[in-house]
Amino acid sequence: MKWIEIKIITTEEASDAVSEMLTSVGASGVAIEDPNEIRRQLNSPDSLDYADADFMNSLVEDVTIKAYFLSDSSGEGIVDIIREKLAFISRFLDTGKGYFGMTEVDDEDWATAWKKYYKPFSISENMVIKPSWEEYTPNAGETVIVLDPGMAFGTGTHETTRLCAQMLGKYIKSGDSVIDLGCGSGILSIISVKLGAEHVLAADIDETAVRVTRRNCEINGVEDKVTAVCSVLDGLVKQKAEIIVANIIADVIVGISSEVSNHIRPDGFLITSGIIKERKDEVINVYSSQGFVLTEYMELGEWVAIVFKCQDSLQTADMLTGMPAS
Repeated sequence: MKWIEIKIITTEEASDAVSEMLTSVGASGVAIEDPNEIRRQLNSPDSLDYADADFMNSLVEDVTIKAYFLSDSSGEGIVDIIREKLAFISRFLDTGKGYFGMTEVDDEDWATAWKKYYKPFSISENMVIKPSWEEYTPNAGETVIVLDPGMAFGTGTHETTRLCAQMLGKYIKSGDSVIDLGCGSGILSIISVKLGAEHVLAADIDETAVRVTRRNCEINGVEDKVTAVCSVLDGLVKQKAEIIVANIIADVIVGISSEVSNHIRPDGFLITSGIIKERKDEVINVYSSQGFVLTEYMELGEWVAIVFKCQDSLQTADMLTGMPAS
């Protein structure tokens, strides 16, 4: 199959906004080459990999984003839309050099090129993510998750995924049921099972993500405990879980606020991320108005993860009305 590859060279601060924009205009996949993230990982005290000085010096500052569209798409039309969207984003963020050309590529060209940047790393205490094509010998007490993101979002390197992984480690109890909303590559679903969850319902609106999640669950031997479906939250069967983890974006997190209580047990926890710091208070206010109780939040870089506790119906009524529950 042939694909149109559109290349954008941007800045670290604008890379998330540009990636989200490309997905919104129909990109089937987005590959991000962020030398800043590579540099941070390799310089981190808990880095599991080594790079020589020549490699480190070869890393530039620019972030390269490659978006992939089916070749039967109207290439020039897509470019016009992307240029317009980039101009809008540049009103708020430094988008860097911007659009940098369009080429036609085969499946294998873009599906594997990014792999040279993806190495084993610690995502939380005693838990390591290992790409399926890399070798890694675990240390005593480490849990290793084997991941092949394929065309789905979710390598685990992003701050929001790290935040969610850490929060899951704090709140999951053995035997819990979990809903992983916006499952991407399935990384948080697999982590949930490794932490003791009895069952995970993994949901994503992208059919590719659902297929990748199923494959990664098989690779890690947890396929019997994870059910992956293509659905939004209100399309799920009204079963309730002890934990909902939603590593998506603030707009969606706010948009589903009235639905979440239909899918979470009383005293269950909602773990949210994908939220920029500037929108933290907005998310907290929306969920507080729905009767959820702020438990804690954690920041990493420009991102925040927020944990809410669900109240039972009598507690919620009391909180919202100020009247004693009968």
